[in-house]
Amino acid sequence: MNPYPRPPVHREPYGAPATATPPPVDPRELRRLRLSFATPAAVGVVGGYLLLILLSGFAPGLMATALWGHLTFGLALGLALFGALFLTAWRYHRHMRTRFDPLADALRAHRDRTGAERSKR
Repeated sequence: MNPYPRPPVHREPYGAPATATPPPVDPRELRRLRLSFATPAAVGVVGGYLLLILLSGFAPGLMATALWGHLTFGLALGLALFGALFLTAWRYHRHMRTRFDPLADALRAHRDRTGAERSKR
């Protein structure tokens, strides 16, 4: 045990000293921004696959309905879900690049800047 303990330092949220400038964006805002897109997208894609499985089990006649040549309704639904998955991944990537990444870069720059200021002390 240290016989000469250091006095407690008042700290602001996120571990920054009270004299530091506040971060440009709240990290909770970054989490909210990510989850506001990812959660509905994941529920939609997983729900679509669940619908495909349920229809295959409970409505085999509907799934075997020929649409065009050998293309059945079930096969068309499966291909549509495959396309929806790639469309969702592309939209998520675009959402993160345009809305999330600039805020994360600003927060990262603030962290690096305040870290450099602390190391000068």
